Amino acid sequence: MIQLTQLGFHYNAKTRVFKGLNLDISEGRCVGVLGANGVGKTTLLKLISGLAQPSEGDIKVLGMTPRERSTALYQQLFLVPEEIDLPPISGSAFLKQFSVFYPHFDMALCQSMLSKFDVDASKVLTEMSLGQKKKFMVAVALSSGCKLILMDEPTNGLDIPSKARFRDIVVAHQADDQTVLICTHQVKDLEAIIDSVVLMNDSSAHWFDLGELPNKISQVVGSTNGAEALHTETRLGSQVSLVPGASSQPTDIDLELLFNTFHNNYGGLMSAINEDISR
Repeated sequence: MIQLTQLGFHYNAKTRVFKGLNLDISEGRCVGVLGANGVGKTTLLKLISGLAQPSEGDIKVLGMTPRERSTALYQQLFLVPEEIDLPPISGSAFLKQFSVFYPHFDMALCQSMLSKFDVDASKVLTEMSLGQKKKFMVAVALSSGCKLILMDEPTNGLDIPSKARFRDIVVAHQADDQTVLICTHQVKDLEAIIDSVVLMNDSSAHWFDLGELPNKISQVVGSTNGAEALHTETRLGSQVSLVPGASSQPTDIDLELLFNTFHNNYGGLMSAINEDISR
């Protein structure tokens, strides 16, 4: 689905975003892309979608090269950008004009999702709030029939009920052969949606299967019983830690705790899960 090989990107000689990035993401995944502001999350989506060109390395998406910007690729790839610039026409008119580009667009599904999001498609798009625009574009993306959907900060501008609805809709409507990448710095918004995560820092990115992580690291509340913690936080008056090794009763790893461990103890976490940190 997506293969990045020794990928590098820099704006100029002094501003390198990343170097030697290697990722291989298969179809059917819902992947969270997490990292602090400025590490290159948005740039990564632009490279995958062909809106930016790599300085070095290679990208393959659905077996095609994004830099060629072929119609065949764009009929299978949908990007929901962080900043949405829509024309001054109604949502219904936009859908009528826009949907014909995508061979498998499902208009009935789109209208159903817009109803669940409480978005009025008869309203002029430029008169919608940021949150309404985000919900409109998420509904269009999930109805497009594309094999790959990229979303950049899709929950920005959404209130708490809309964020919950967003999670429910993504889970309910992602097709088995569809891959969804969601970039965000709002870690909690991805809980119960994603099955894997790409964690990015200033020098690298690593993909983790969230279902496999409890076989390599454990989340412990309270005492670690002498085990050296990779990272510890205090939550509601109790200490919560990540420690190396599987637990006798594995539990899901808290996404925010994992992200903070990656940020604060990168080498320790990579060693614990036997990842090659030379990348």
